[in-house]
Order: sequence, then C-alpha cells, then structure tokens
Amino acid sequence: MNQDQFFLYGQQNHIQLKAERASYYLQGEIIEAFSENNEVYYLFFYKSQFLTAAKATRLRRNSFIEHAFKKGMVFESPHPLINVLLTSNQPCQIISLKPLLKKLEVNYSPQEKAHILTFFESFVPKKQLFEEMISIFYEYRRNGQRYLGYRIIQILMDFAPKHSLVKQLAKDPMANKYASLYNEGSEKLFEKDLIFAEKTLYSQKDNEQKFNLLIAHLELESRWSDLIAMFMYKLILTPSTDYYNPLKKTLEQHLNENETVYILEQLSCQLPNFLPLQQDLFNEYVKENRLEEIFTMMNKYDFKLSNDQIETFENMLQQLDLNAHSLQPDRLNQLLSPLIDLIPEKAELLLNKYVSSLLKNYDLTYIGEWLAPFKENHQTLEVFKRIDTMKKLSDDLDQMQTLGELYYEFKHLDKAIECFSWEMELKPNEPKPIQWISKVYRDKGMNTESDAYRQLCINLQKRA
Repeated sequence: MNQDQFFLYGQQNHIQLKAERASYYLQGEIIEAFSENNEVYYLFFYKSQFLTAAKATRLRRNSFIEHAFKKGMVFESPHPLINVLLTSNQPCQIISLKPLLKKLEVNYSPQEKAHILTFFESFVPKKQLFEEMISIFYEYRRNGQRYLGYRIIQILMDFAPKHSLVKQLAKDPMANKYASLYNEGSEKLFEKDLIFAEKTLYSQKDNEQKFNLLIAHLELESRWSDLIAMFMYKLILTPSTDYYNPLKKTLEQHLNENETVYILEQLSCQLPNFLPLQQDLFNEYVKENRLEEIFTMMNKYDFKLSNDQIETFENMLQQLDLNAHSLQPDRLNQLLSPLIDLIPEKAELLLNKYVSSLLKNYDLTYIGEWLAPFKENHQTLEVFKRIDTMKKLSDDLDQMQTLGELYYEFKHLDKAIECFSWEMELKPNEPKPIQWISKVYRDKGMNTESDAYRQLCINLQKRA
C-alpha cells in the first residue's frame, strides 16, 4: 500500500482511504481523504495526536475546518508531514462524540477540550457543542475561577459570536478587566493563555517579532512538524538563511534522508533562485548518484564539484550502465566534459567505457561526432585514434581481422565475431580468424560454439 493510502477503522468495519491533502492550522491538523467510492472523510488531530474521524456530507461556512484549509498551511499528498501523522497514530479509529468527550477529559485541560470541540462544527450539532463548552464555563464560575472562565468565553466569542448568552457574558462587568488585558495582547498574557497566544501569534506570523515568539512557543512544546510547516511558510514568503537553516536542521533531526530531499525538492520549485537550498539539493543528488538532476543543476546554476564529489562522481560514471539508464548520449557528453577536464588522467578509462556502450546502439560516424568535443583538450588519447582507424577500415574487406580486434578491445563482441567471420570466409585457409571467433565465444560464455570453432581450427591446421 502506498504511504498516502491507509485504513480507517469503525466499530464494525474498516475503510480504505487515500489521503488527498492535510492542513496544519493552529494546534490542529486535519487530513482530507477519499474512499474507493469517492466519499470524503476528515481525520482530526490535536498537536499531532489523533482524535477521531468523520465522513463529510457538508461543511459549515466559517467553520474551523474551512478556516484550516483557507488560512492554514496545506500540503498535497503524498507528503512526509502527512505520512508522519498517519504512521505515528495507527490505528486510526472513528469514535463518536460521547467517547470522544471522555478521551478529551482524560488527556487535555478543560480549556483545550473546549477549543478542540470547535473542530467538529460541521459534524456535530452546534448547539450540542455549545452546551458542552458553556458547561465548562459554568464549572469554573461555580468554583470561583473567573479568569479560567473568561478563557472559555474567549473561545466562545470565536465559536458563536452572535449567540445572545456569549454577548451577555462578554459584556459582564466581571469580564471587563480581563477583556482589556486580552485587547492589549501583552506577552505576560501569552504565558497564561497558550491557546489565545498561539491564535494571536499565528494571525500575525508575518511580523518578525511575532513569528519568533510563535517559533519559541512551538519549540517549547516540541511540536517539530509544526515548526517544519512554519519555517517552510516563512521561507517561501521571505527566502533567507534565517529560516532555511533552522528548517534544514529540523528536517534532518526528525525525517529520513529521502523525506528531507522530497521537501527540499518541493521548495526548490517555488524558490528556484534561492542558492543555499539549490546547493544542498545538488549535494544530495551527488550522494544519491542522480545523474540527470546533477547535470541539470550544473548547467542551470554553474555548480562545481568539490574534490570529494569528483571522486564520488568518477566512481558513479565508471559504474554507470548506459543500457540500463535513460541518460541520452548528448547529455552524457556534456556531463563528462567538465569532469574529464578536472581528472584528465581518467579520460582514457571513462571514454573507452562509454564508447564500448555506445557502439552497441550507434554507428562509428556517430561515435566519432560524439567524441569530437573531447579532442580539443585531449588530442593524444588512444580512443580517438582507434575510432578513426575503425571508420577507415569499416568498408575495407581486406582489413576485417584488424577491425574485429578493435571491436574486441571495445568489448563489442557480436560485431567482432561478424568481422572475424568475414575474414574467415575471405581467407578460408587462415587459422587466425577461427581462433579469434573461438576466443570471443568463450568470452561470451558460449562454450559449445567456442569448442566447435577450436576443433575447426585444429582440423584446418592438420590439413595444412
């Protein structure tokens, strides 16, 4: 099963879903997923911990879920941050409101419970949610905990601002002193009411000071996936190493190399001119032997290989099998040129290797043209002389033996056999081409054929 496919478990059955996208918004994360019948489900998380899921019929306007996908940081599937939510919360199981309320009471504070209930406005009657939330307020008021009660009023003012009871409570003289404190938005208040603090800082995250306070808050709560999402948002908005360096550090701490590269690749499409990112991505491509991407970035950004990378790259090219790789010869030519200039002592070895591979699919004229750009700086290489000689001999039936031996040097065994066969036909009393055919078949692992030609050579020599 792909990473974006998973099972959602109900009381009596399970549903296979495919994640479509996810939103990171305030303390919540929501995954939108589709069933095989194209039914829509939403999975709800609080600070990356799974809560429950619900099948969507319709979504209320101005609900938390609508705000999440409009104002939150949205990632299309497949994405490592979606995978993290799913893999760290298996199995994901649908639970109804009553057991969800018990779950919230056990695991979260009453204020967090009230805040989390606002997530479900499109799936649970708003009146029922309101009653649960207002009961928390009344519990605080009975206990004389007026400030804690006012924190619930703050949540209700977002959830049901037009409700007559909410308006009444907000205007209560006892609430006025807290209201002014909230209106000021002091940092001391942020320490007391973290839900309000995060909402306020998130809404002002484009401000540098507020952004730094939000990052400090997320770090304090060890919410690394939110940190990644926030740094990505800020980096796209304002490309800078101030955001890129902590993003990269967080990625490397919490995601594997493939996941990190995936996110860097996505960012690179949005930030094509941000060189620190492109350079890191280039270095990753060298480590992963991704020739096409290396070639593209060397041409686009004029990136140079370090001494260590040159050695890695050289080994990569020596092991490259052109027959199993989609790299086109002209692309390979452009890729080899700067490398051979850097390590001229390996030029003969590398060019011989690729000429051997190219000969399987291209004629000698094409090979000569392919080699031409290398001649300017490396005129004395034997590979040029051999290919030039082969071009001259290719139409000379009197030189089939020499041509066959040159093809053999390039490990083009079938073509070598063809040349030696011509030589044997033209010179039926000459044992040399027969000996070569036997040798080449032996190299090909065709021992029966090799033995037959060896015996033919023995018989010929006996008759001589």
